[in-house]
Amino acid sequence: MPDGEEHWNAVLADILVSRKVGVVHVKLVGDLLSVTAQLDMADARRRGSAFPLDSIIEYDERVTPLEEAYRAAWRAVDAAPDRERRWPELARLRAALADAVEGIAELARDWGVQVELHRFGAPER
Repeated sequence: MPDGEEHWNAVLADILVSRKVGVVHVKLVGDLLSVTAQLDMADARRRGSAFPLDSIIEYDERVTPLEEAYRAAWRAVDAAPDRERRWPELARLRAALADAVEGIAELARDWGVQVELHRFGAPER
């Protein structure tokens, strides 16, 4: 990335390849990537122009805290020295990823963008 910036999906990539997480976390990352891509595609189709500035500001205000929450949860999982201390952090990561999926899907709906949630992260039955 230019200027040494981290790619916006770097944390999600780290989660995907980590041996510290479970299947539910990987599925939730799939949900998150899917709903974000659907919103991005709607933006690209939007009469050849991007979302208006006020929508971009709203996106930042609503999505940034969700992204910060799953990034912080991931850092805690990654830093946990053993499985026993990692377990509660994994639960926090699961919740933060689920919140991000729901929050971005809600934002898309508020903007009139229909998103299909594949529910990769739905509990196994």
